[in-house]
Amino acid sequence: MITITINKSIAVLWCSRLQCISAQCDPIADCQNNKVHFLKRLMCREELVGAVYLLGNIYVIVKESFHVLVYTGHSPYSLKDKIFLSGMIASDIATSYTDICVYVLDNGNSRVWRIGQNHSVVPFIEGLERWNLKRMSVTKDGQLIIVMKSSEIVTYGRDGSLIDVLYFPSSHAVEVATGIVVGDDSAVTKITKEGYILDTLVGFCCRYGSMDRDENVIACDWSRHRVVELDSKSLQVTATLLILDRDGIERPQHVQYVLENGMLLVCWMNFLDVYSFRQKATQGYLASSENDSREQQTLEAEILEREIRHNDTFKDLVGLYRRSGMDCIFNDFPLEPAQESELSSVGEFAMLIIFTNNCRISGIRFVLMQ
Repeated sequence: MITITINKSIAVLWCSRLQCISAQCDPIADCQNNKVHFLKRLMCREELVGAVYLLGNIYVIVKESFHVLVYTGHSPYSLKDKIFLSGMIASDIATSYTDICVYVLDNGNSRVWRIGQNHSVVPFIEGLERWNLKRMSVTKDGQLIIVMKSSEIVTYGRDGSLIDVLYFPSSHAVEVATGIVVGDDSAVTKITKEGYILDTLVGFCCRYGSMDRDENVIACDWSRHRVVELDSKSLQVTATLLILDRDGIERPQHVQYVLENGMLLVCWMNFLDVYSFRQKATQGYLASSENDSREQQTLEAEILEREIRHNDTFKDLVGLYRRSGMDCIFNDFPLEPAQESELSSVGEFAMLIIFTNNCRISGIRFVLMQ
């Protein structure tokens, strides 16, 4: 078992069930994922809405922000620019490989913005119904598919003109060679462009999907905390790429397969995880340096320490040890909350294994309330 020290003699293992942070390894503890290879975890102060990659940059949108955050799409994945959009309430972000641009779906301004290669911003589609915008995707030929909360799936051309309106309740829609794959909180369904059902995979909470090179769908199974690959013809799960126990993701809500380099961007809670389908990417310019990993581990340790100090169950446990007079490492741990930081939560599936001077206290699982 691997540990890190967060306060004097306290050594804590934080894991999303089995995930750990250590001074010797990246925050994704299990290195046996042979499907995708972990490169970097970015942390934002607010919950992420989505992220896409284009021409060496990663564009990120978060809740309650008027900025599109632009990170370098390689190590050290640093923030390089902020694109200000007044009044923006972002619902989604997508990449067009046909027109080499990024689109932002903006509920606050009832429009779609187009961000060019030089980060110039222009309105692309205007006059949309405010608060009705849900998600969007871009087809191989550059058309936009916008999913409305009112169960409309609307297609726009490369010039922003209305092409088609289809009525089908969904959370997201992705065009594939044999139709349109739509997902909601109960099923994934493949339909024709006229709205006829071709196939359905029930019991799958699909919040988002992205098409890969083989025109299969990389889908977020939100309720099961996993990302899987679906065959676009049969809708059968052909590969489980990421899971909670091994990879530490919780409720993934946005995913992008990057066509030009095989990267995979996964948004969950306040985090953006960067992966690659190519194992050699872990040794190249895309991989994080040891210093990057150390800085990230320090930040995550601070988050964990804050969660411990605010957790009533942990305080009760410390109080029990103190009243019993047992010699333990908790005696010098402050139970009163420290000055509140602006860091995000570690999630609800946190587990603590605490090491004392003489023994290990294991089997203590804290469910951290959001």
